[in-house]
Amino acid sequence: MAINSKREQILEALENNINDIPAIVKVKRVQLAFADLENFAGTQLPLVAVVGKLPSPSPHRAGRSTGLHDKFISTLTIELFCYAMDNVNPDTLVSNLADDLWAKIHSDTTLITEAYPKGLTLEVVVSPEVTVGIWDPYVVFKMNCSYKYVHGTGGI
Repeated sequence: MAINSKREQILEALENNINDIPAIVKVKRVQLAFADLENFAGTQLPLVAVVGKLPSPSPHRAGRSTGLHDKFISTLTIELFCYAMDNVNPDTLVSNLADDLWAKIHSDTTLITEAYPKGLTLEVVVSPEVTVGIWDPYVVFKMNCSYKYVHGTGGI
């Protein structure tokens, strides 16, 4: 990990927090293809893939003597793909897992605190995708998380 990579710190903190959800069996940092699901036993699901995009930085303030920007507010989008198996009540499973993820993301004080800079980020916006994929016996849904955070020129 780059010493100053807030992006990586945010991704690792989110991954660790999702690992603490009792209903989630496994967390990976790679998106799976549908064919990959066959490589997982039912006991390894539900699985959440945490996929981070590169941040989108906006200049925040200029340096005093150089006129260059030395602070940035970046928006980091992280996609959470939840893969589960249920051919009896897939909609109920989606409700339960989405609820667990929503609650855990919003209760995470290591990432978000009102007393910034105690937390890594300024805010988070969680946007569940409307479409849920059901391919008997698999269920897949996605939640998009946008984290805003401050960083300098030393790393993203």
